[in-house]
Amino acid sequence: MLLTKSSIITKEYITSVDEFYFAAPLSLVLLLGGIAPAQALTIDEQRTRYEKAIAAIDRNDIKTFSRLKSDVKNYPLYPYLDYRDFMRDIDSASTKEVNTFLKTYEDVPFTGTVRARHLSALASKGKWSQLVAFQQTVPRGESYQCHYYYAHSKAGDKALALSGAKSLYMSGSSVDRACDELFDHLKDKGKLTDSLVLERMLLAFDNRNKSLMTYLEKQLTSSYAKRQAKEILALYNKPQGVADFSKKSKVTTFNRHLTRIAFERLARSNPEEAVKQFNRTVEGQHYDKHERQEMADYLAGRLMSTEDATLVAWRDKHLKQSVNQSLLERRVRMSLVEADWTGVGRWINAMSEKERDSLKWKYWRARVLKESGKTAEANAIFESIIGERNFYSVAAADELGKPIDIPYQTTPLNPGALAPFNSALKRVDELLALDKITAAKREWQYILRNADQDQKANLAAYASDQKWYHLCVQATIAGKLWGHLEYRFPVAHRWWFEFFSKERDLPLTTLLALSRQESAFYARAVSPVGARGLMQLMPATAKETSKKLGFRYLGKSTLNDPGINIRLGSGYLRMLLDQFDENRILAFAGYNAGPHRANRWLEKSDGNLDAIAFIEAIPFRETRGYVQNVLMYDIYYSKLLGQKLQFLTESESKRRY
Repeated sequence: MLLTKSSIITKEYITSVDEFYFAAPLSLVLLLGGIAPAQALTIDEQRTRYEKAIAAIDRNDIKTFSRLKSDVKNYPLYPYLDYRDFMRDIDSASTKEVNTFLKTYEDVPFTGTVRARHLSALASKGKWSQLVAFQQTVPRGESYQCHYYYAHSKAGDKALALSGAKSLYMSGSSVDRACDELFDHLKDKGKLTDSLVLERMLLAFDNRNKSLMTYLEKQLTSSYAKRQAKEILALYNKPQGVADFSKKSKVTTFNRHLTRIAFERLARSNPEEAVKQFNRTVEGQHYDKHERQEMADYLAGRLMSTEDATLVAWRDKHLKQSVNQSLLERRVRMSLVEADWTGVGRWINAMSEKERDSLKWKYWRARVLKESGKTAEANAIFESIIGERNFYSVAAADELGKPIDIPYQTTPLNPGALAPFNSALKRVDELLALDKITAAKREWQYILRNADQDQKANLAAYASDQKWYHLCVQATIAGKLWGHLEYRFPVAHRWWFEFFSKERDLPLTTLLALSRQESAFYARAVSPVGARGLMQLMPATAKETSKKLGFRYLGKSTLNDPGINIRLGSGYLRMLLDQFDENRILAFAGYNAGPHRANRWLEKSDGNLDAIAFIEAIPFRETRGYVQNVLMYDIYYSKLLGQKLQFLTESESKRRY
């Protein structure tokens, strides 16, 4: 039984209660006073209470939640409990209360959500003056901008409101319903004119949004505007009428805009017909030389794969006058595929001086010189570009037979530089401990957004020390720390990679390089097309690979597990290397774009190309960059692991592609 004051204090021992409490040790006073000394909770106990508190509020058990919340006030993730508590009554909170909360937790990412909810609450209650006072800058998000500008129309800067309303209205897509009142205000003020509606119809045309065009047509009032709307829809449905429209229509800003987007629609659907109509189209609306070239460029881009001699001649004639660097690059690649070195040189020379002087095109200018027998001139250019962290610099060193030189730097960790982020870093640590990866990433991105350049370098060093592999990479990207190789390329999940490197007879550096390119070591990465995990496997590919490996596949969710993902990803890479005779260039291209495409590109180049020319000729920009990156990352990992630096293997270099 717990002792109490009344059970031990008597006149025989002391003369007064005050005397006893003054003389006794504090721990004995607390014990005898019925107050057991509070024992600090261990971190595991705090985590348990935190997760129970989250579960309690999720089931709306507020009594249990409040009790558990009070137990963990010193826990790093306490702000998230306070946030959940505050958000229960956010709609009834005063602006003063919201601002106080935001000030208290200004370094926590959820402040944006709190601000947005309060803004919506003020809008729903029609408290426009308070909204204007609370939200003093244009918010992010279409619906919030609608509320913001409407609030100004009711209680603030009316000119700002009209300007904002027009800006939101002029969209080729449907706008959030929260803007309905704002657009009504625009209409009431006589600013939602037929002219504005027609301009938006053109934006919808350009955005290929026929349903919006049809909706907008119904908003028109004048017979003249309705006739224009019918012409817009007619050209959308039958763009082959563009030259006739251009010739018969009055030259106006509106008609020139409509003619141009209708011509582009024709170029997409029927480029051969667009060539026939080009001259009449550009003459009808009196386009100047610059505008005509832009329209020709657009059409030329649709003719890059044509084999029709007449269309080829038209395309190349107009490309010679182009300043569109992207199109000229594509034309260089076409010449490369044909092993037309004269053409390669001619199209490089058509580029701007700035573009020609980039490392990439210096390399290819040197290759043109070498192919034409001007070896000394070629080698001088190669020599001028070696020693950089760049694919073409390394390729130049390979041409000269020189060792690869990779510039390298590092930033030792300075804990003092991270003092402003101590609380946030503790939250990241706890979120990772609780496997709340998404929330940890959000905290990390918020830290990086508020860090200066020196702090970003120290954050990368800190993440490296903590073995936060993906966050380390994110810090190098945010800080553009391109020379910090040990931070940009962490040796993550080493045990698994080393195990399957030996199991599949694959270089460790190659596995690390491919995974770094695929996911930056984010184990839960999911691509827009559904590829998952460290090595970004499509579920169908994982299932098929599992079957071939004799491994029981238990569904796409298991691809988040590093061990399973590396097992299957390394197995798939090994199969590709077997298929392509150990050629990494083809295997990497197949890993990214599918082995069928790699085979198609090989068939098209028909043995005319060397390794570097084949990589350059890959028509998919993503795959081309992917292959270059993984080859370079393989070199970086070799440097970090103290291995010999090798660009291409002997068989990769000697093969014709």
